[in-house]
Amino acid sequence: MKKFLLTAVIPVLFIGVLWEITALVISSPLILPPPLEVAVSFSRLASTALFWNHIFHTLIRTFSAFAISLAVSVILGSLSGLSTSADALLKFPMSIIKATPVVSFILLALFWFTSSKVPIFVSVLMTLPVMTSSVSLGIRKTDPKLLEMAHAYGLRPVTIISSIYFPSIIPSFASGSLAAFGLSWKVVVAAEVISLPRYASGSALQTAKVHLETADVFSISICVIFFSFICETLFSLVIAKLLKRGKLDV
Repeated sequence: MKKFLLTAVIPVLFIGVLWEITALVISSPLILPPPLEVAVSFSRLASTALFWNHIFHTLIRTFSAFAISLAVSVILGSLSGLSTSADALLKFPMSIIKATPVVSFILLALFWFTSSKVPIFVSVLMTLPVMTSSVSLGIRKTDPKLLEMAHAYGLRPVTIISSIYFPSIIPSFASGSLAAFGLSWKVVVAAEVISLPRYASGSALQTAKVHLETADVFSISICVIFFSFICETLFSLVIAKLLKRGKLDV
């Protein structure tokens, strides 16, 4: 209980008080609406099915992008870790992806995909280098003596992968996937703001901004942050549970 107060309740109260004081000093709801006005705005938005439809579609896009990035990064990371040629081949394109601004990919993707697919594509692209490098690093860190022993005893490839490579990959991959999952949310919403799918939190944010509804912008943003925090926390708990079982060592 004490830990919950220190890590959640007190920081939220402090931010709320600071927010209220700042809003009173600025005295302009267009620039910074007070917390009560944002609460009223959220209550109004939350009473509509459209609002939750926007949130739901953002959730689906985020999870879809993360799942696709997860699958592709395992393949590319494995190739990169096992082959120096593959690593050299992937190094340059991955560097380009990391160096290119997100907005550039969003604008280009608008020519290639429908507005609802743009956030997924861009999110996959931006998280791919993070998880790919994590898998590659885990494979390269595999103890060569264990591999020699496995080959000497004639262990099957499946056994080598599950008993030697897998435990070596998981620690770095777990850290990379946590970072990539948090990044997915930010990229998906940013892409939605520009691509404007029919149902999306980003589209709702853009609409509120155009109509100068600052309180609505705050309400939608806080809701997205809340769901992002909950999902990341649950994901972290899953990894922590596996850690206790001795399967991970992040």
